[in-house]
Amino acid sequence: MTTRSLAEVTAACCELKEPSEQIAFLKENNSKELRNILILMYDSRWSFNIPASPPPYTPSVHLESHGMLYREARKLSYFVKEMSDGENLNQVKRESLFIQMLETVDEADAKLLLQMLRKEPFAELLAETINEAFNGIIVDPVPATPLKKKRGRPAKVKEDKWETTNESAASA
Repeated sequence: MTTRSLAEVTAACCELKEPSEQIAFLKENNSKELRNILILMYDSRWSFNIPASPPPYTPSVHLESHGMLYREARKLSYFVKEMSDGENLNQVKRESLFIQMLETVDEADAKLLLQMLRKEPFAELLAETINEAFNGIIVDPVPATPLKKKRGRPAKVKEDKWETTNESAASA
């Protein structure tokens, strides 16, 4: 069995409806990298010293990049203000390291990193659920964004008038 990428783990967890199922799934797919990304995405104590807007990068097209975020996640401390690992890096170097990370990992994992950078938690996965799965790792949760409503007109309800008229004609 191949290792699921972190984007696949979070997407599969968000598809589960019950919090108890999500907790069991998170415990089953527990990893240091997953916990770190969820902490950086959901906890407002941590902030980034790179811009929240997506940088110009070329998504990876290599099949071998699947699951690469597990290895690249050790560099996340370079981009967090509250950690001292990236203090010696100038801003240009720090941003170029982040772009290299986005170009190295799978496209879905890159989107997960950008979502983490914007501090946009999953609407389907609550901080309370993550805390229950991982023993309270999120201390100061970011407010959850509500689910987006579909735009446009509501779907038209089709009425079968033919059947009702045929039935009334048959009974007469």
